[in-house]
Amino acid sequence: MDSISEQFVVNRQGKKTSVLIPFKEYQKILSDLEELEEIRAFDFAKNKDEELIPFNEAMQMLNL
Repeated sequence: MDSISEQFVVNRQGKKTSVLIPFKEYQKILSDLEELEEIRAFDFAKNKDEELIPFNEAMQMLNL
């Protein structure tokens, strides 16, 4: 994993309350999370005992 250059915001008691990261790193994290969600959705659908249909056929059924 790439190293993240984060900075912490702390309250008066020294407890970490927020994290600051460069915007590019934030965008990369969001992209990685989106990919992870897609993988989880695929794994969930794959493990269901339902008949799978091709994407084009599903789009026709939805009139898209």
